[in-house]
Amino acid sequence: MLKSRQMLLMLSAFLFFAAVVSACSGEQLSESSQAPAGNEPNSETSSSQAENYAEAEDVQEPVKVTAYSYWREFSDDYWKQVLINPVKEKHPHIDLEIIIPKDGNGTNHLKELIVANEAPDLVISDIGTAPGIAELGYNYDMTELVANSDIDMVHFDQNVLEYIRALDVNGGLITMPYSSNFIALFYNKDIFDRFGQEYPYDGITFPEVVELARNLTRTEDNQKYIGFDHNSIHFLAGGITRDFFDPETGLANLSTPEWRMAYELLVELIHIPGNRFPGEDDYHITRWHNEAFYRDQYVAMAGVPNLISAGLQTVPDMNWDMTAYPVFEDFPRTAQAAGGRGLFLNPASDVLEDAFKVIEAALSEENQIIISSNGEQPALVTERTIEAFCSNLPYTEGKNVKAAFYNKQNYPTNPTIYDGYAIGIVYNHSLELYQGKDINTVIRETEEAINQKVRELSGQ
Repeated sequence: MLKSRQMLLMLSAFLFFAAVVSACSGEQLSESSQAPAGNEPNSETSSSQAENYAEAEDVQEPVKVTAYSYWREFSDDYWKQVLINPVKEKHPHIDLEIIIPKDGNGTNHLKELIVANEAPDLVISDIGTAPGIAELGYNYDMTELVANSDIDMVHFDQNVLEYIRALDVNGGLITMPYSSNFIALFYNKDIFDRFGQEYPYDGITFPEVVELARNLTRTEDNQKYIGFDHNSIHFLAGGITRDFFDPETGLANLSTPEWRMAYELLVELIHIPGNRFPGEDDYHITRWHNEAFYRDQYVAMAGVPNLISAGLQTVPDMNWDMTAYPVFEDFPRTAQAAGGRGLFLNPASDVLEDAFKVIEAALSEENQIIISSNGEQPALVTERTIEAFCSNLPYTEGKNVKAAFYNKQNYPTNPTIYDGYAIGIVYNHSLELYQGKDINTVIRETEEAINQKVRELSGQ
């Protein structure tokens, strides 16, 4: 049944491409017959034709395009500003509807929609999740569509595009990022002031962060304070390595000096007295504590991806600031590339052409300026898009928001389609360090688990 569905999706994709090629050929033939070689086109006629085309766009039948977002943190107003309204301005006939998960498990809700024959036309998720999203059927290779569109590929970070291609078994563009993400060190100035600690700065090193974390992690007046929320070991390692596999053997390799530095850093953080979130112990560790930073405000420092538009907008009076993500002393100004918010196209969509118009509109420079001004790092990197960063967010006034651009983003040098699975396995096994298991054992067992997963996925 799965093979039949795949064949149907491939046939749908083929028919769409055939239609595009046919339409393009028809337009070229029509234009050549109207303006033969050696004859200059009549400007009044061209102007009239342009008006007719515009009128045709205006009278198109209304079309509803649905986009499923994995991010529940964003408000309706956010989506209106960065996608819904810009799409409506460019294509008045398109009504874009954003669907968000009904609970914390975005994949389960998306699967329910697919089973109910209500599969969204687009999915918005982190580009690093591409292999998993593709498994759900959102694997349309947009290479030809992009090549025939007005999307400015020259000003895209080519490392991002190479990373995306490496995540697809066929090397295709199965997602297009409408914004890049970044990882930074967000900090609560009130907690620093309360305990008399110096604020962090751009270029701060991990040893300095560990020392601050020791000084800030405590319980006072029945209130627990966490000095540093590191989130996950792959964030700690991301500035010096993003590779999980040996490129020669294809086997998992976490025994490199870089990975060992990250594991040793994690053990240092684990051993800080009191460095456990409420309700946690060595056998019950959870990962995401962003709300503990911006809502509950008992975390002094959070080393996490962009909170500017995904949390801090809900607490405009919070006394926060940010710096570039911490670095290892011998690796200055480099941090993990934290992915980006990608748009995935459903090859079985009944409105595929209009769904791609949403993507095209999202990636125009005009819209990238809007996205940047609302606190998202633009995927299209131009002087105008960078200058606009956070300019529409009053609560960021006076904040060090340009720290988002301070570090160079580190992408994998050997990305594979299995990286997304490896990240989860690395994180889960790293929790065993809390229970006292030694680094060498954790690394060996993690490598074994990753290799086993690869064998399962590749049918070996």
